Amino acid sequence: MSEISITTDAEEFWQWAHEWLRREPVLRSVLLTTVDRERRGGSGGTFALLADGVAGGAAPGGVAGVAVWTPPFRVHVAAPPVEAERLALAMLDRCPGIDGVSGVTGATDEAAAYARAWAGRTGGTVAVSMRQRLFELDAVVPPRPVPGTARLAGPGDRDLLVDWTLAFERESNAAPGASVAERVVGQLVAEQRAWLWDDDGPACFTGVSRTVGGVARIAPVYTPPGCRRRGYASVLVAAVSQAVLDAGADRCALFTDLANPTANRVYAALGYRPVADVTAYTFSR
Repeated sequence: MSEISITTDAEEFWQWAHEWLRREPVLRSVLLTTVDRERRGGSGGTFALLADGVAGGAAPGGVAGVAVWTPPFRVHVAAPPVEAERLALAMLDRCPGIDGVSGVTGATDEAAAYARAWAGRTGGTVAVSMRQRLFELDAVVPPRPVPGTARLAGPGDRDLLVDWTLAFERESNAAPGASVAERVVGQLVAEQRAWLWDDDGPACFTGVSRTVGGVARIAPVYTPPGCRRRGYASVLVAAVSQAVLDAGADRCALFTDLANPTANRVYAALGYRPVADVTAYTFSR
């Protein structure tokens, strides 16, 4: 039977799991970029891996699934439902504080299994926070032109982007907090991964992840209410996606809210194709 290994060493986890993660780099994009961030000095995470041959720190064969928790974010799970339940129970048994985790995200059936196991063990309650769809793109279909131009955000845009990130999180039920938004925006700006559509002033914002496993992920995408329905998000996502491909990525990825059919149509028109449905759950005790 496969064994579960849990570590707080991102480099050790990468050695165990990187080949498996890279086999489906779009589906596992969040995991790839999360582990990449933690390897470069993140805020600390817990990494669980289910595989054959985990013993004495040796690299395992036959990976069956993983779960990664980097507070204050939700656990991200990638494992068949039965294995997702095993990962949830093992993490509860062996990871201090995880009974108070804020939730779980993953492919719909996998996240549901993890959530059920967490609730059954802790007596807590779970609720769907958002139903999403993961998309990928390898060639951009140019959208209808609109006034303005795309530009990289600079230090002078930082406070505005923190405000917009917090607004995005409130709308998407993410909301990890102001300190996290400030850190994320600071990294995006410093690494030239924050973009604005400027039409006589900032009108839309998007960030993009580092490219890991040949994939970069577009997130967040936020247009303030007064600038919506003008095509800004479409042209900015198209411009950033093309810039990412031109810089050497094989594919771009992004998530949409299934409750927002307009966004799903917009990104499909740019050439994004659906990969999988993803569900985010919120936990409470």
